[in-house]
Amino acid sequence: MFQSKLKNFAMSAAAIAVLAASSSASAITLTNSAGSFANWGGFDWAENGSAVVTGFDATSSTTDVFDLTFFSDAVAISQSGGGVITGATIGLLSGNYEYTIEAILNETSTCNTFAGGICTDASFQVNSGTFNIWYDTANDANLVTGAGITDGILLISGTILAQPGGGFDVIAGGNATLSALITYTNGAYINPDLASSVAATTLQIGANTTNWTAPTSMPGALGGTQALPQDRILLQADGNQTFSAVPEPATLALLGLGLTGIGLARRRKQA
Repeated sequence: MFQSKLKNFAMSAAAIAVLAASSSASAITLTNSAGSFANWGGFDWAENGSAVVTGFDATSSTTDVFDLTFFSDAVAISQSGGGVITGATIGLLSGNYEYTIEAILNETSTCNTFAGGICTDASFQVNSGTFNIWYDTANDANLVTGAGITDGILLISGTILAQPGGGFDVIAGGNATLSALITYTNGAYINPDLASSVAATTLQIGANTTNWTAPTSMPGALGGTQALPQDRILLQADGNQTFSAVPEPATLALLGLGLTGIGLARRRKQA
């Protein structure tokens, strides 16, 4: 009887801890000039963002290492679990403020199909990467020149983990889901601090590009621009990005209680 009650207690404690951790992960508040918005989940980046690829050798039939720079601005503010936070998104559409992103990745490609002297299909491995997101009350981002992307208030910084980077076909394009760790959260605008991020991304090329103008330059420092590299490949890029928060101390304590209860129940049962 005692062991049964102890086991039930352990299971209940673990369930409470998991529920608390789940609710804590989604309880993020985003603040901007329009107000504070609870249950914030992430950003929907514009479908006409760009990826500038440098150092990629399309004539390689084996492997190749290259860099990719992605930049875009947000078209919607997402709530945790799906849907749009209307009050926050209206400010984007009216030009009261903007959110911009620049991500830089180093990747290795492995050619899967080589025909006609070029690699027509490849798979990718992300070696490393970083990204920054800015909040700006001056609506000055230009996705064609790259101006106004890297200015404003730094909101979030992150490190992109080494991981598979999806696949790419020279006709159909490609997609990938990328995971990152958050290294900086601006507490004046996001609460609590963020822990991690996941982004679902797509790349399009040739006839598959839609509502996109290829950039004439790319983001430089402090909202400026810099010239495109001579060996660049330009792609249309889109992405949706979500965030998870650092668990609160109370959540960690409950999780520890649940795990301790399970361990105690197992020891009692073995005894």
